[in-house]
Amino acid sequence: MTKRIILTGTGPRGFVGRNLEETLKEKYELFIPNSQELDLCNYEAVTRYTDKYKIDSIVHACSSFNNILDSDLRMYFNLEKISRNLEKMIYFGSGAEFDKRFDIIMASEDDIGNRIPVDDYGFAKYIMTNHARLSRNIYCLRLFGIFGKYEDWTCKFISNICCKAAYNLPLTIRRECKFDYIYIEDLPKVVEWFLENKPVYHDYNFTYGTPVLLTELAKMTLKSAAKNLDVLILNPDGFNNEYTSCNKRILNELSWFRPTKLDIAVEKLYKYYVDNINIIDKAKLKNTK
Repeated sequence: MTKRIILTGTGPRGFVGRNLEETLKEKYELFIPNSQELDLCNYEAVTRYTDKYKIDSIVHACSSFNNILDSDLRMYFNLEKISRNLEKMIYFGSGAEFDKRFDIIMASEDDIGNRIPVDDYGFAKYIMTNHARLSRNIYCLRLFGIFGKYEDWTCKFISNICCKAAYNLPLTIRRECKFDYIYIEDLPKVVEWFLENKPVYHDYNFTYGTPVLLTELAKMTLKSAAKNLDVLILNPDGFNNEYTSCNKRILNELSWFRPTKLDIAVEKLYKYYVDNINIIDKAKLKNTK
């Protein structure tokens, strides 16, 4: 029988969820309630919903934008309690769990807990990871920088510079930084594997695993566009904190998985924006940094 999956976070601001929906619906029966149909912070409502639709597993890609610590944890633990009677639950962590006040340099899963994040988002994800590690069937795919179509091009770096290149505008970088990105199209097949198999661990860094400078990404974008535009570093003094990870755990377990090369991914994303130029407000784009 086809698995029945709740997929959260597919709304207009749900970049990860929207991309997962497009692919997972080809194999699974997806249930994608909006916030009016299902309040994830209401345990009784979540219980009624999962019972009514005889749900097998949960893929939780939703995050709140207000009262993050309370709302994100409430959603997680409501779904966690339900998941005890399901096959499994998959959710998405963050590199912020390692504490972004400092350089995060090729961090491995074993480095969780070396520092406790002070921001609400990072702390909430840190709590989830520590809980998931003790669970029977909850698995975390930890994202650092993930990019692709449907993300907010006004503030997400790679989409922003792709859009600017499409409109022949200078590419802007607030401050140079070593980052760790991965392409959104690599995620669905890994989520599918987690749904169909029993992973050894309960949390994995889902990243490219190789540091990249923001200026290097700008060069990839210009190469994809075949254009010679200015690249402006708005604050040229020093670097922002590094934000990179080690992905050996997931590569060792999923021997078939190889992330899309960044230059190929940037080229695909640039083409997406060129083909969908109407979704970009040029006047608004000009004012982004």
